[in-house]
Amino acid sequence: MRATIRQIARESGVSHVTVSHVLRGVESRTSPETRERVLETAQKLNYIPVKPPTAQNHHVETRVVTLVPEHHDARHYDLDLFTYQGIIEGARQHGYSVLTMVRREEDRGKGCESLRFLDRSSDGFIFTVSLQEQWARVLDVVAHNNVPCVVCYNRNVPQGVAYVDVDNGAAMRQAVEHLAMRGHSRIAFVAGPPDNFDANERLSEWRAAMGERGLEAGENLVVQGAREGYVQDDHALASVTRLGVTAAICFNDTLALALWDAVEAQGLCVPRDLSVVGMDNRPEAQARGLSSIAHSFLDVGKLAMDAWVELKNGAAAALCSKLAPVQLISRDSVRTLDAWNLEVESAPRIPSTLSGNYCPDTIYQQEKHEKLPSSAL
Repeated sequence: MRATIRQIARESGVSHVTVSHVLRGVESRTSPETRERVLETAQKLNYIPVKPPTAQNHHVETRVVTLVPEHHDARHYDLDLFTYQGIIEGARQHGYSVLTMVRREEDRGKGCESLRFLDRSSDGFIFTVSLQEQWARVLDVVAHNNVPCVVCYNRNVPQGVAYVDVDNGAAMRQAVEHLAMRGHSRIAFVAGPPDNFDANERLSEWRAAMGERGLEAGENLVVQGAREGYVQDDHALASVTRLGVTAAICFNDTLALALWDAVEAQGLCVPRDLSVVGMDNRPEAQARGLSSIAHSFLDVGKLAMDAWVELKNGAAAALCSKLAPVQLISRDSVRTLDAWNLEVESAPRIPSTLSGNYCPDTIYQQEKHEKLPSSAL
């Protein structure tokens, strides 16, 4: 039997009017403590909001899908912005409109969030959420109530929810193969934030790709380049050159370029002293000559809309889930080793005594890319 507002009121020790205010988000009329108590009781009783009687017996299709971005302002994040554009293109092709959920950052994870997803204002949801635990409660609720839902950039989803992600396995295999074919066997991995799904999966797939080639992939070759909340760890990045490796694969281009800066700050050079591969193929990577795994946030958005329509039409979530293709773009940040190179690599590295970040390889890249802006070096 469906829980009622009056049941929630009795359990919470408040009036049914107060419960109504809380569930409708009228925060100014209740204290934070009362509000939290009511929401916890509603969750415990599995309360499901309903529309007026005329709409209770069946769901009226709205031809609208709601997008839930990871950040409250998607304009400042490429992942949110370009995924959104892909979803818009897909929705246009399928004849749907897109509603964007707007909320405050401090509201994420609160009890009221899960209730908002059951008000039937749209036919379902597409999430762009890479953080692993942030939306677990909401996803459980929508899955339990059979609301069509697709999650981008996170495959840890409940049964009944589909996902769309970048093919991290293919990305790491291509990166390892690219380096191995050029003589590199000691390859480090610079990991992303531990609370990010793709960061953890790329680390796992790097280990698998290294193992397929019989190469060492122990913890001693893993550097935590960013902490939770995408906080970059410059000290950890600087330690890569002391691992006895000839190359490093990074979680993304941002960490790869930061590693490049850390190498040059020690008087060393990319790729002479360390070959570097990133992921995302950002414009900054192209400008600097960073080898990178290319993929498209736009493609993820289009595939997410395709997956959502398939799910809404009755297909199983596992069959709707999709992976966006990737491709390695080779540039100047990886060099080919030969027998003489390998002997040199085994010798101690002596930082340059020249002033500044002088590096013959960097000068060569600057000559090769005549239009490269000085700020990119």
